[in-house]
Amino acid sequence: MGKLRILLVTNKCPPDFDGGFELRAFQLAQALRARGHELDVVTSRYRPTFRGEQNDPPWVHRIFRFVPVSQSKTWWRKVERITLRIAATKVGGQNRAALEQHLAGREYDLAYHFGLHRVGLALAEPLVRRGIPILWHAGDNYLAEHLHHLPRTLPGYALSLRLFAGRWFRMEQEIDYRHIAFVSKFLRDDCARKGLHPQYPYVISRGIDFPLAPDVDRPRTQPPVFFLAGRIDPTKGVHIVVAAAGLLLRKRPELAWKIEFGGLSNRPHYQAEIDAQIAQEKVGDRIAFVGQLSRAEVTARMKSATAYIFSSVYGEPFSSTIIESMACGTPLIGADDGSILEVAEAGISAFVYRKNEPAELAAHMETVLDNPALAQRVAAAGIETVRARYTIDRILDQTEATFAEVIAHGLFRP
Repeated sequence: MGKLRILLVTNKCPPDFDGGFELRAFQLAQALRARGHELDVVTSRYRPTFRGEQNDPPWVHRIFRFVPVSQSKTWWRKVERITLRIAATKVGGQNRAALEQHLAGREYDLAYHFGLHRVGLALAEPLVRRGIPILWHAGDNYLAEHLHHLPRTLPGYALSLRLFAGRWFRMEQEIDYRHIAFVSKFLRDDCARKGLHPQYPYVISRGIDFPLAPDVDRPRTQPPVFFLAGRIDPTKGVHIVVAAAGLLLRKRPELAWKIEFGGLSNRPHYQAEIDAQIAQEKVGDRIAFVGQLSRAEVTARMKSATAYIFSSVYGEPFSSTIIESMACGTPLIGADDGSILEVAEAGISAFVYRKNEPAELAAHMETVLDNPALAQRVAAAGIETVRARYTIDRILDQTEATFAEVIAHGLFRP
């Protein structure tokens, strides 16, 4: 396809970022520019809490106000959810003016929206008015929840927005949502159940931008390490992993192994429960919490681990750690919720267990320790799966083909 003028719109952007979603947006922006496309990123200003170096390339424009996510873990979060959503809807009016100013004297063939949760959907109105086609990247179910599901199911949600952010809430309903690229079929189907049915749905997953592992029989950390990366949170299934550790230790006390968790906890009560569970299972000398790790450190630990455990229990739309561990040539042991079965084939390119069954997880851990030849075959199949479907070049090919479709379908007619 020809070279395009692209505007990528996102809540936040590295180095001021919260996690994988922002990293993936920036990764894609860099990769599209490397293919010769003219691309600008418009995003939110640096938050006051950011203490690093503010050194952006000239194509990153920090022009938006950002409404922070609630950190409350109490009953108050249900009230706060509505008040913050009102604020995030109203801020779209201010950010709409900022985008209007940015667009003056600039022309774009397409806008790619990589999350507007906290900067306001209404800011897209100037793009619609100018006839610039929009492709939405759905990495979660926010569009379905905010536009369809919550107004139906949460009393006061739509009423509060109409009362306190009515103009911008109405404007959000009139934006062009015809083209939505879901990060997985799992997410597409979940959003459909919640009432989101775009005219043109696509599925574009995430991609690997580092070299695939050349081997699976390389030396690993000794004693064997099962590695996990993510928040220490109930949704991540940490308690399931600890229970599996206890089961494995009691069944096979002679086996040597450790479990390492990379990540932080923002729920002190849950961390305390996990600490108590570890003591009860008598696995304190087998489990280590290694804290927050950089992306490079996570990749290095994946490569040296005996296996990577993906233990999430809440149905993640698409976890990058699944394809990252497979790309590293490390056997994947994964819970069966979310999109994992779109990516990996159980027993072929991953060991898959039912998400709330620690005995099944323990059995897979035992298999990996007892049968390294099988573990290597699974790891090798994982590499080939990523090579065939999840390299950054393949994702870019999909993305460019989708851009061409969006542009070909013409202008939005409200």
